[in-house]
Order: sequence, then structure tokens, then C-alpha cells
Amino acid sequence: MSEISTELIKKAIYKLCCDANICLNNSIYQKILNAFKNCKKEETKNLLKNILKNAQIAYEKKLPLCQDTGQVIIFLEIGQNIQLKGNYIEDEINEAVKKCYEENFFRKSVVKNALFDRNNTSTNTPVIIYTKIIKEEEIRIKLLIKGAGSENKSKLEMMLPTSNEEEIIKCIGDNILSAQENACPPMFIGIGIGATADMACLLSKKALIQNNFNEKEISFANKIKEYVNKNAPEKYKDCFVLDIKLISCATHIACLPVAITINCHSDRYSSCSIKNNKVIYNHKKPDFINFTDENFQKKKIKTTDIKKIKALKKDEEIFLTGEMYVARDMAHKRLISLIKEKKPLPIDLKDKIIFYAGPCPKKPNEITGSIGPTTASRMDKYSEILYKKGIIATIGKGNRSKKIEKIIKETNTKYFTIQGGIAALLAQKIKQSEIIAFDDLGAEAIYKIYVKDFPLTVEIA
Repeated sequence: MSEISTELIKKAIYKLCCDANICLNNSIYQKILNAFKNCKKEETKNLLKNILKNAQIAYEKKLPLCQDTGQVIIFLEIGQNIQLKGNYIEDEINEAVKKCYEENFFRKSVVKNALFDRNNTSTNTPVIIYTKIIKEEEIRIKLLIKGAGSENKSKLEMMLPTSNEEEIIKCIGDNILSAQENACPPMFIGIGIGATADMACLLSKKALIQNNFNEKEISFANKIKEYVNKNAPEKYKDCFVLDIKLISCATHIACLPVAITINCHSDRYSSCSIKNNKVIYNHKKPDFINFTDENFQKKKIKTTDIKKIKALKKDEEIFLTGEMYVARDMAHKRLISLIKEKKPLPIDLKDKIIFYAGPCPKKPNEITGSIGPTTASRMDKYSEILYKKGIIATIGKGNRSKKIEKIIKETNTKYFTIQGGIAALLAQKIKQSEIIAFDDLGAEAIYKIYVKDFPLTVEIA
């Protein structure tokens, strides 16, 4: 019987957290790089290039790949003859994540209770832990960082047990396609089929972080990938999904659970094994490709050029420079409450631009931590009032509701989109940043920032 210290496991979890958040795994980098090399559409090549550049910036500057440093999921496999020595294992895991997120200025995104207390725990814990007993005399740890933009697009379908291959492929494929740009394509997909609803969802998470060895599962996953990329939006034709992994298992005669875990292009995971009190890490750094910065001939506009902003047309691409506000869900909720209560607002909304984002905390020598767009449609419930209060534009990712699209057009205002998942790269575009309201909300406070050459596309005009 072997003894393994929980203190050693704690140190391993800390490193796995850092590696997953900061260094894109080489296998993921290579899939994105191959898509870039094979892509013929210039617009798509530029998006893929930004992702590759973001990975290099994140690694070199030790910044998170994405501002949403997610919820930590641990798959812990323990040999049945291993004796754990030290403090309680789950306490050590949570302490490791807490320490890692504090010391590395990662964003804390976990609330105390989904229903009754949505105050931030300020530690990014509790960690979600799945434990399994294995035969081997070792411990295996797999860590997955799961951001909300893609997680919110994940699905569970309870299909008919008589469903045929074509019906299953179409069901899965259409669900993946419905994620659109909210999930920051190109994407990586995990699929779990079988067992019960809860187990299928778990299998879909496991599929993301392990290799497929079953030839039938590989073949079926490739058929889904082919269906998705064939029917993808023109911008992402042939590379909307870069990889699909599938795990299937036994189920009830009357069931066919199909779970789909959607993950953005920052497929953030890391793993290690511990044997004889020695940790073997599996994370591999990419050999980064250096890209030169092209001088794109995009229209340059200042945030104070109200007439020029109003004159912009749909699909125009611009570089925006100047002051804007950063605010997302909870800040919007508070602003609307103040408006309804006829109380003064902490900011003047007239002719201002709101960037839907929640940055990572900044290090002492930084202007801002990693920052990127969040899903704009979550702000739709507040946007009618704010657009009518005088804001000139908003910035986010994904589509807006038909109602908000109509209001934007009626008020001759704008909705800009900006590429998601390149938060380390976008942080370099921000020259000033300060919290000016609701600082108790942390990442969801209102910031005033000054940006230079922010790359935007006019989505609604």
C-alpha cells in the first residue's frame, strides 16, 4: 500500500490550474494552426491568426487565455490501494484553486448559490470534483476550466431509443450549430451518449479531455463534425468545429440520452499522474508561430465621433479609439433599478459606448487583466431602457433579440461585435482602466477604459 500526501496533490492542482488557464495545450494549438494553414477565406484566417497570437501573448505575459477563467472541474482517479495522508483531500483541492486564482489574478466567477445567493464567493470555489477508484497504484488528475459562454450552449437531449444514425447526427449537429458565435468558434465538442441523463452529461465532459480509442465512436464523431462544418456559417465553413470526441455506454432499453458539451477554441485542460510521490505532468507548451502585424486598411473612428458612428453601416469593420464603459449583467441590473427608482446614475449614458465584459483582476504592473466580450443577449432585458437613455452603441459577442435589433435601428444607434476568446490580445489594446462604480461587484463592476484601435464589426445598424 502506497502513501500519497494530500499536500502534494494540492501543489499539483495549483500547477494544473495555472497551466490550463495560461498555456494552451500543444494538441489544441496544432489543431487551430492546421485550420489556419488550410483555410482559404481571408476573414477566417484573420480570426484564427488572432487566436494563435492570443495564445502566445497569454503564455509570454502569463495572462489568462480568456477573461472567463471559468469553473474548475476536477476528475480525480485514486488507486484503491493508495492511502491518502494529510488534510482532507477536497479541502486541499479547494485551497489550491483559491490560492492559484488569488496569486495569479484570475477572475473569480463562482457564486454561493445558483438560486438563493448569487454573491460571488471571491475564491472561485467550490471546485466541482468527480472521484473514481481505479485498480492501478497511482493517482490521476484531470483538470478542466469551463467558461460560461460555451457552457450555456451545452445541451441534453433525451432522444427516442429507436432514433437512427441520421437522426442522432442531425440532432447533435443542429444543437452545435445553434451555439453560433456565443460559444467563440472554432469549437471543441464533447459528446456523451447512454446511461442516464446525469451520466451522459458527465461523459460529455470527460470526452473533452481524453482521447477516443473506440473506432466506432471516432467514426461517428467524424460524421457529426462533417455535418456541422458543412452547414456552418460561411465565415466558419469547414472549421466551425475543430474536434469532436464521443463516449458511449450502456443505457436503459427505453432511453437514449445525448449530452453535448460545447467548448470554445480555448479548450483549457491539464492533467498529471502521481506515483511513488512523484508528479508527472502531461501539459505540453506549443512551439509558437510568430506572426507579423499587418496594417489593415480599416476605418479609424474615435468614440467622440458621434456623427461618424451613426453613419456606419452593417458589416463595416473599424478600429475604435477613445473612452468607453465596461459593464455586464449585475451592473446593468443595478443601473436599471436606479433608473426605475428615479435615482441619479453613477455615469452619464448620453452618447456613451458600453462594452459587455468582465475583466480579470490586473496585476500591480498592468493596466488591465485579460478582457473580452461576454454574450450580448443576456443584456437584452435591460437594453431597451439604456438605448433610449442615450447610449450610442454596445459591444459584445453573439446575436441580439429581434426586439433589441428593432430598437437599435429605430434609435440610429449601433451594436458592434468583437472576436471572443482573445482576451490577452485585447488587453494590449487598453491604455487606461479604472473602476468607477459598483466596486463591490468585482469583475462585474463598471469600469471606464480608454482603448486604442479596438477591432470591431458593425453587427446591427
